[in-house]
Amino acid sequence: MIYYTDAGFDMFDINPFSGAPYDEDWILLSLTDSAEFSSKTGNCGHGIFRFVLSKSNANWRWHFMDFIEYESGLGRNVIVAADKKDTEDAKAAYFGHGIDDKYLREYEKPFLVHSTDSESYDKILNSGCLKSWNTLKKENGVYGKEPIGKLLGDPEDYSDYIMFSDGGYFNELVVMSKQKGEISPYIDAPYKAGARLYFSAAKIAADGLLLRDGAHLKVKDFLPLNKYLIWTVTPDILKIPPNTTPREFGEKSDKMFYEYIRETDYTIC
Repeated sequence: MIYYTDAGFDMFDINPFSGAPYDEDWILLSLTDSAEFSSKTGNCGHGIFRFVLSKSNANWRWHFMDFIEYESGLGRNVIVAADKKDTEDAKAAYFGHGIDDKYLREYEKPFLVHSTDSESYDKILNSGCLKSWNTLKKENGVYGKEPIGKLLGDPEDYSDYIMFSDGGYFNELVVMSKQKGEISPYIDAPYKAGARLYFSAAKIAADGLLLRDGAHLKVKDFLPLNKYLIWTVTPDILKIPPNTTPREFGEKSDKMFYEYIRETDYTIC
């Protein structure tokens, strides 16, 4: 069920619709005008899990509706904290679309990026596919008791998916956080880079595997390398030491990837 309320909603611990503390069946979408960030997720260690989305993101309408469609589709109660005009604007822009559109939208880049540590990369090569945390857990192929997203309060279903970005250093922050055992947002902090894998987003979408939840682009359970992988970069390929920073590894990897695309005249489709 969807519950609409005003922008600025801040009742994060006690649910005003039930009068009781929140449980995993409730989730919050909060729309803001903040220019300090594009979006963020989490529950700050307590209360309801929330997706805070800023209208400074040019594509906020799509993320707004993807989140509502994904979460309500799972049967969760979604609290939408936004002005009525913004909600209606988002619905109008989204008409005719869904979280599993089998094509890339105009704003979506033609590739997806997934990063991992060197140990996991070896396992990925041996298995021939990427696997979600829950899939690996069933196969006894993960290390640690919980995925790093648990520190953010991620819902359980997030671990059914392989998460991607469209470039930059965010993926490397995830790898670094896993290594440190805590959420680390510092892009210039030292960590040990592993591997960065680039996939064809268009092929993944066309095959009906790409899912959008508002905050992430993701694929459920597993993704074969042989059909979708375009290119992989490691510190050795970049000719840099593995002990680097998320900023350096992310930016240099993306730069080399674009050079590879240009030099090989590769068509990402």
